[in-house]
Amino acid sequence: MPRPVYLALAIAALAWLLYAPALTADFVWDARAKVLISNFIHDPANLPDVLTGRVLTRDVLDNNRPGNLLSLMIDAALWGRRPAGYHATSVTLHAAACAMLFLLLLRLLPPGGGTWPALAAALVFAVHPLNCEAVSEVSYREDLLVACSILAALFAATAFLRKPGLWRNLLLAGACCLALLFGVSAKENGVAGPVVLAFYWLLWRRGEPRLPWAGLLVAAFLVVLGFLAARFTLRPEHSIIFTQAPQRLGGSFAASLLIQLRIWAMEFSQILFPHDLCADYGPYSIRNFSLPLAAIVVALVIASQLFLASRNRLFALGSIFFWAGLLPVSNIVPIFRPMADRFLYVPLLGVSMLLAQALSASRCRRFLYVLLVPLFIWVLFCVAVTLNREPVWHDSLSLWQDTAAGNPRSPTALDNLGWALLDANRPESAAAAFYRGIQLLGNADPDLWAGLALASEAAGRPAAADAAFRRAVALDPRYAHPQELVRALTAEPEIAGKLEVLARRAKNP
Repeated sequence: MPRPVYLALAIAALAWLLYAPALTADFVWDARAKVLISNFIHDPANLPDVLTGRVLTRDVLDNNRPGNLLSLMIDAALWGRRPAGYHATSVTLHAAACAMLFLLLLRLLPPGGGTWPALAAALVFAVHPLNCEAVSEVSYREDLLVACSILAALFAATAFLRKPGLWRNLLLAGACCLALLFGVSAKENGVAGPVVLAFYWLLWRRGEPRLPWAGLLVAAFLVVLGFLAARFTLRPEHSIIFTQAPQRLGGSFAASLLIQLRIWAMEFSQILFPHDLCADYGPYSIRNFSLPLAAIVVALVIASQLFLASRNRLFALGSIFFWAGLLPVSNIVPIFRPMADRFLYVPLLGVSMLLAQALSASRCRRFLYVLLVPLFIWVLFCVAVTLNREPVWHDSLSLWQDTAAGNPRSPTALDNLGWALLDANRPESAAAAFYRGIQLLGNADPDLWAGLALASEAAGRPAAADAAFRRAVALDPRYAHPQELVRALTAEPEIAGKLEVLARRAKNP
């Protein structure tokens, strides 16, 4: 095999070894609902709906992301409900993304001087701690699928028109469009794919015959935008799962943009110095970034990228890749989680391109050596943070203890921590977590009251359990019929069974 292939395999192996501990992890957060509670991915009869897009109209978790559902269905066919196989798939996808990034950078960097810059940039992407969430939580592999799909499409595009041959180019164009379609079907930020493809043509290939490229680009945009049109117009007529729509930050578009500036500043700081990583960010997480400071940080980043883009085409492509991957997860359209580590998985590909070009452009060997020393130290720091972060995603108790510590004002963290403590047979600690969550939300969350009811029951306080359960039912009548919660994927069958006891007692006091 050629030397670049060996190096790509080495990068993939390193990424695999770094995340190998994930194979011992359990299902956490959304993966529990998608793999353990729901039977959808375990029923082969649902495969035609996923392949044809009919799943968009079904009341299923991830119904608008059939690409992600397809990957989970393949795992379900192979592994059932055993988590190790699902984790192995996610780790393999990350390793593949690292290898493809390295090989793509070799094609984009100047001939003769790109191997080590490409290797260093791919290594940084492989070990960056912000990727831990996407790799370690199997239901969040959607970002891995988007990254692999866009890289595969760009890789096919680099070979487009290199040699004459109609059928060869048709096959490459078909592969490119299929990869982009799969990417956007895995997650909406796959819309970055055709944008990046268009700028690749503009920066590298616009001197070639334009008709074939015009056909490829038009087809790429049509398949991606066509899927997005279906995704936003087709939906279940009645849903018991999606009972609430995401809300705009601050209540208006203008307020959302101002908050988004602070989120971007926080995300940029996490890219350069990953610290205080959290599974559920919120206002507490961006408390150190005032609006004026955030505006200055964002303006400096954009100005730097514009300056670099004017000097070099890979700087330009990296900057486009970064923003094309970031904007779809930036609350322009309201989303349920305003900020998450996994949202930066695709933008980090753009950062890696910027780094590769920066290293390649360091023609003064002495300056390059000076630059490599802090980069090496920073990579070691990233490896240490990633190794420290992986155990956080090992099980629900570890995840929510860490999240509640990182964001003590997160009701989501306190709610899930309470259930994890209850599962660990620590009812008093669980009750304390549920009560703190109730205080934060002003008594408005039925799940917290239901959890407090079960914690009180387990601690031997039936009167307190009954009072808390009545509050839960008053806020959400479904708690009087716990099996409805299982169908809505908001409660696991074992929890529903315990709630049934309280429901029967409430009917016959």
